[in-house]
Amino acid sequence: MIRRVLCESVGSLRAYLRRLNPPGSDSRPLRINYGCGLLAQPGYVGIDVRWTPAVEVIGDLSWCRKAYAGIADEVYCSHVLEHYRYPGKEWRCGSETVLGALSDIMGMLKPGGIVRIAVPDFAAIARLYVENAHPYFPVLSGRINGEQDYAQNRHLCMFDRSFLEKCLSSAGFVDFEVWDPESMGFEKDSSFDCVAGVVTSLNLMARKPLK
Repeated sequence: MIRRVLCESVGSLRAYLRRLNPPGSDSRPLRINYGCGLLAQPGYVGIDVRWTPAVEVIGDLSWCRKAYAGIADEVYCSHVLEHYRYPGKEWRCGSETVLGALSDIMGMLKPGGIVRIAVPDFAAIARLYVENAHPYFPVLSGRINGEQDYAQNRHLCMFDRSFLEKCLSSAGFVDFEVWDPESMGFEKDSSFDCVAGVVTSLNLMARKPLK
């Protein structure tokens, strides 16, 4: 127990200190896996607000926007965006909201850079519940609410494709396109999510305009 806590503390400190010389800032291409959790994709710099062995540097999106301002070729967020606040009818855009998060990602990307998003697909989850009579608890409930087993693991916003595109467009992104993690050669993360043979991860990419 003591050894595990010590290893976690040392790992967390190292990841935090790497903020002084952000990893990947001299890499070409520079691909960032923000909110990587327990699994950072190969070829991506793993960044998260809490340490795991997959995390290379600890930082939030506001820090990332400053550290990687305008130099990232791609930012990948797998089941991260739903942890930011719903913008509401007022279309709030503070740093804690979905629109604020997308604005920070836009600031990290070079012109023509890609944002690759995966979020729980509300439309697919709703169909499972209504049409397939799939029980709400425990499988669907976690995808709607988050497991809430630590402070950041709760869902504050849900998406279908039209709403995600609206948010991306509002942040200035263009050229929306569905993407497939398997064809990308990704390690299996939440972007592969399925329930009862139904794909329940909405995977959408977009680009920062060239001008």
